[in-house]
Amino acid sequence: MMNLHSRPARHNGGFTLIEISLVIGLLLGLATFAGMNIAAVRNWQRGKDASVSLQAVFAAQRAYLSDHPTADIAGVSTDQLQLYLPQGWTTMPALVSLNDEALSVDHTVMPPLLMLGSSVYDPSSNGSDGLWDAGQ
Repeated sequence: MMNLHSRPARHNGGFTLIEISLVIGLLLGLATFAGMNIAAVRNWQRGKDASVSLQAVFAAQRAYLSDHPTADIAGVSTDQLQLYLPQGWTTMPALVSLNDEALSVDHTVMPPLLMLGSSVYDPSSNGSDGLWDAGQ
């Protein structure tokens, strides 16, 4: 005898196309968000590394001038200044810009500056914020 209130059996074992699309969309959104944040952190870290390097060169300049009070910083060579770098620094720092371009340190001015070719390099909004510069 057939029961009038019974329903046919349904198979509920899989996911619908909408559910799969939502999960894929969510994963893509999270990956995009993480990728954007990783780039921002990398850029910030490069700026802080540059700042620390410039502060080390600035400390070397001050130490050199304390031993040679009549010297003009513009005439001090890289080799002379390297002897006064803080402990753990053996050579002048080599830095890269946000676009992976090689930067040089202009140690002939106080505080020292980062140079990209013949122009000063500081992509931060403030020239004395301690990010891409020696700070105040």
